[in-house]
Amino acid sequence: MALGEKLWEGKGKSDGPGFIKYVGMEGVASMYSWSAQLKGVGRAKGVDINIHATGKSWMAPKGVGKAKDQAVFTTPSGDMGVLKGFGLSKMVQGKPMAVSLWHFMTVSEKLGWMNDVIAVASYEPIDPMWMELNLTIYEWK
Repeated sequence: MALGEKLWEGKGKSDGPGFIKYVGMEGVASMYSWSAQLKGVGRAKGVDINIHATGKSWMAPKGVGKAKDQAVFTTPSGDMGVLKGFGLSKMVQGKPMAVSLWHFMTVSEKLGWMNDVIAVASYEPIDPMWMELNLTIYEWK
């Protein structure tokens, strides 16, 4: 697997504490929502997007967590589409980190190139509760 060029970067915010779906010996399942404002760079230069997402996560007491996201994205010019993603998270030197694979769907002619893109989204929380985070999205080649 090789990362291609950077497509977007920006900041996101959690829309508040998640909704706990299940607690057990194998971990915690929860629902959450977040939004982000991303600036287009490289191939996506000039395509700034706002993302509004919901997801479901499963976190083991120790080790790797997993998540599924679905989102709507819009541009300032009124174009829109959706994305779906699958992510994994883990602790790195006492700090939570996460990465997701995203795919996009849009009927916008201007954004049609996104329908063929698989992206790798890297999340770095600014705080330990994931209330604010930095996102960097690369094309997967």
